[in-house]
Amino acid sequence: MPFSVNARLKAAGENVEADAARRDRAGGGDMDDGAGDATLQALFEFDPVADRLRWADPGAAARLLGRAAAPPASAREEYEALILSGDVAERAAAFAGDAASYVCQIQLRREDGERHWVEERGGWIGAGENRRLIGVVRSIEAQKRREERLAWLAHNDELTGLLNRPHLRRRIDAWLAAAKASGRKGAYLLAGIDDLGAVNADFGFEAADEVIVEIAGRLASVLGPDDQIGRVAGTKFGILIVDACEEALRETCIKLMNVVRESVIDTRRGGVAASICIGAAALPADAQDSQTVMAWAEAALDQAKRLGRSSWSAFTEKTDTVSMRRRNTHMSDVILTALNERRVRLAFQPIVSDLGEAPAKFECLIRMRGEDGREIGAPDFIPAAERLGLVHLLDRRVLELATNTLAVCPHIQLTVNVSMETVKDPVWAEGYLAHLRANPALAKRITVELTETQVIDAIDASIEFVSEVKKLGSSFAIDDFGAGYTSFRNLKALDIDILKIDGSFVTGVASSSENQLFVRTLLDLARNFGMKTVAEWVDNEADAMLLKGLGVDYLQGFLIGKPEINPSWLPSGAPNEPPAQTQKLGAGGWAR
Repeated sequence: MPFSVNARLKAAGENVEADAARRDRAGGGDMDDGAGDATLQALFEFDPVADRLRWADPGAAARLLGRAAAPPASAREEYEALILSGDVAERAAAFAGDAASYVCQIQLRREDGERHWVEERGGWIGAGENRRLIGVVRSIEAQKRREERLAWLAHNDELTGLLNRPHLRRRIDAWLAAAKASGRKGAYLLAGIDDLGAVNADFGFEAADEVIVEIAGRLASVLGPDDQIGRVAGTKFGILIVDACEEALRETCIKLMNVVRESVIDTRRGGVAASICIGAAALPADAQDSQTVMAWAEAALDQAKRLGRSSWSAFTEKTDTVSMRRRNTHMSDVILTALNERRVRLAFQPIVSDLGEAPAKFECLIRMRGEDGREIGAPDFIPAAERLGLVHLLDRRVLELATNTLAVCPHIQLTVNVSMETVKDPVWAEGYLAHLRANPALAKRITVELTETQVIDAIDASIEFVSEVKKLGSSFAIDDFGAGYTSFRNLKALDIDILKIDGSFVTGVASSSENQLFVRTLLDLARNFGMKTVAEWVDNEADAMLLKGLGVDYLQGFLIGKPEINPSWLPSGAPNEPPAQTQKLGAGGWAR
């Protein structure tokens, strides 16, 4: 019977295609980036007696195989000669009749010489001489490219192509371990671009990005073959010099500063004269890990910047110790006094599923009211609290304020941020969880957030903490996703409910094809893991409309609403207002 009218084949093929469609709708498949990928699929029948394949639509087969034309039928070995790699053994077993059905991914060599990934799935029907294998071959090239890109991004910075911060830290830790055994000397340098904010203001963000990329290239060009360089922050580069005595440190820093400032950087908006400052730390000294090394270089960089543009400073035990101690003592007093006097408060930023919607979800952002009544934002005191070991107290106060707010506002849900210092400390983590256990009904309306970079730095502690949080009915969100590139294995282990897309990929997404591609990739990833998504930093309607069109579940940003300490829905006398009489902190940071 002719292939085109074989009803049995048609029905079986439809079943195979329907199975693939159901899998995609359930979140097990991947979105297609390429405009033509959705149509790159072909149905075939394999006759084991004749050892031949018949294509239901030779035209579709030709497009899939990259040919001008494809014959209606061909020997099995002709098609298999195109297979370069993939699940070859599984496929061979299925064609030999050892499996009733199969799904495999294989890479084909197309007629133009290009390599192309496809998914092949099929099953046996009939019996005896009428036994046939019915299969569907569909392109998954776009999916594979996304997976390869995500694998690359797990180790590299997207803008510059250099190592990202987590991977550079792993390289430093490995070098330190080897250096302690061998006695080898090296150095870690932190190079910060001088006054890039002025470039942003005068030329725009795209020009600033061009400057960052060019400086990255210049720095890398003068390093040794075994030296390592990564982008560790927006305007900072970490450099591991694997073989350097202290005497050569000055020469290396000067060489790096000179290569940046020796010529103007050409951008599409004009020329930019750039320079860097460098903080240097000789290694291994007493360095135990990369975190210590990076902190040393950060302190040295702060000192270098106070000396002026294009300066460098080496870390020593006396590096600004006196003034640093003075600042630490002052900030410690400020934070503890604010906690005791109930001047730590929450600012609530709305999260909505669509424009114009009345918000019922809010993120709790910590604020501190100074003694003069001025509101102090988190960036002005959280880093100091982390450095001074006080952030645990702030985490607890935020959770306390959030649960008290939920108690008087029964129709809202809140998201709270927790620091990795609390997560990693068994005593403080248990205290945090105990407060959730004491408020089981309220815990179900709370989402706990950790940033992606925090999670990467302490994955085991994060997994354990998140597991306990979810047992109590709370949800878990990973914040700033896209900045650290968590592995697929860790994403699965964390059991994430909500993925918050890093705002740097959201701002201006309507006019950035690269950001659109990256957001689509993250949305695809989230769907595959059954996560909801939130786009942060949404500040204009064009971005919001595009994000909703791409499938983002929730929007957050100044377009939706700015953080408010006293929103209209918060009752008068609510927990966010300071009490008439101050209360002192008791043991463990709780009020008494």
